[in-house]
Amino acid sequence: MAPGDVTHRTLDDEVPASADANGGSHADDASPERYRPLPTGTHGLDPELVKSDQRERLRAAMIELIAQKGYPSVRIVDLTKLAHVSQPTFYTLFADKEDLFLSTYDQIAQRTGHTILRAYNCAGPRAERLRVAMRAFADLAAAEPDAMSLFMLGAFGAGPCALERRRRTLDALEASILASRDRIPAMGATDLTVKVILGGIREVAAARLREGRQSQLAELVDDLADWATSYPRRLPPGMGAPPMTREDPSPGGLPASERARRAEGRLPSGRSDLPRQFIVKSQRERIVDATAAIVAEKGLAGLTIPEIARRANVSNQTFYSIYASKREAFLGAQKVGMHQALQITAEVYEAHAGDWPLAVAAGLRALIDYLASEPAHAHLSLVDTFAASPEAIETRNSTMHAFAAYMQPGYEIAAREQRPVPAIAAEAVAGGVWQVLHHYIENDCIAQLPQAAPQLAYMALTPFLGPDSAAAAAAAGARG
Repeated sequence: MAPGDVTHRTLDDEVPASADANGGSHADDASPERYRPLPTGTHGLDPELVKSDQRERLRAAMIELIAQKGYPSVRIVDLTKLAHVSQPTFYTLFADKEDLFLSTYDQIAQRTGHTILRAYNCAGPRAERLRVAMRAFADLAAAEPDAMSLFMLGAFGAGPCALERRRRTLDALEASILASRDRIPAMGATDLTVKVILGGIREVAAARLREGRQSQLAELVDDLADWATSYPRRLPPGMGAPPMTREDPSPGGLPASERARRAEGRLPSGRSDLPRQFIVKSQRERIVDATAAIVAEKGLAGLTIPEIARRANVSNQTFYSIYASKREAFLGAQKVGMHQALQITAEVYEAHAGDWPLAVAAGLRALIDYLASEPAHAHLSLVDTFAASPEAIETRNSTMHAFAAYMQPGYEIAAREQRPVPAIAAEAVAGGVWQVLHHYIENDCIAQLPQAAPQLAYMALTPFLGPDSAAAAAAAGARG
């Protein structure tokens, strides 16, 4: 057995010794049909057919177990027990748990991409093709909710290889759509339209899948298609973003912000006349900043309490007096980052409350400037959240819903101008913009985000104002 796959084994975890010729077990007669092994004994079946059947059972088990408890909690012994495949047989088929996950992910991604592109590349106008493609995806999500959840969310927490596979898959899907015959590229600039549309659809779909509401996706097809087609085929002048260039992270990780550097110094040791609440506040700030820096630099696997305490210049005892565990420190760092992002955005938005389009554009620019100034917190809050815990994902979703609320006045403006806006637009806009922010940060391009702010503001406003008015407001927000 590969080291690290099973950390705690009990008698209940053992696979029964009476395995069949397929590496399976007869212990669970109530096993679903998809896990039923091929006949035992002298069956004359092609050995490759037997191996293919075993692989499919293990992939099905991976999908089911990730849906139940997430990738990090899935063990080899759980997979083999559910799939009726012995552990020795497992290692003749896959190198380890990650190898099985990647195989499962690739299979789902290939099937999903083929389904969407086959529908999208049919004959007809662009709006109708989008509807057909979205309907095909909605049908797939309704039929295979656990597989679609793994495709959209399962790679988070599965390690860097899985995340890289996810990036390549999404990039390939986006490139295929961009290569469609009716797409007009922006000349000499990056057009984020397809990325925003795909991101918005993914967020809307993922929210329903997480909550077991995948059947509602079919009802949202027309609204999502109307939202997607509200964006013209070409960006207005001045709305293009500079081409993305991946930045090489510095040897010491992401640079600290000025605020984080101010919090780094140790307070005087021994007795101090400083108020106790001031001392605890400083220690808490240093702990959350250290947590964000470590996760951005090493990932969640590299987050340890001794490392947090060392970087924060506090003792282990002091750490435990503030946070009960590294998980609580992660959630604390996430909440600090999200709260600051919301506060800064809200202040700028309220400063322009009399001019809603300008308020959205200026608020979004303030958010992006904050993220660029706090790269470690931005990475933790937008990229590392999915791999952390259900509570972290819930905090992330609540924050995104708060940003979507800023789009609500757009419906009133559109109604006065008799411009139809689908009800899903605010949620889809927030999801699409969030996914672009995630893309820049994940690909080490966070310093370039401010240059993309005008186009993102344009994307946020276009469904409510139309492209021309949205471009004017986005330009004004960039100047502000």
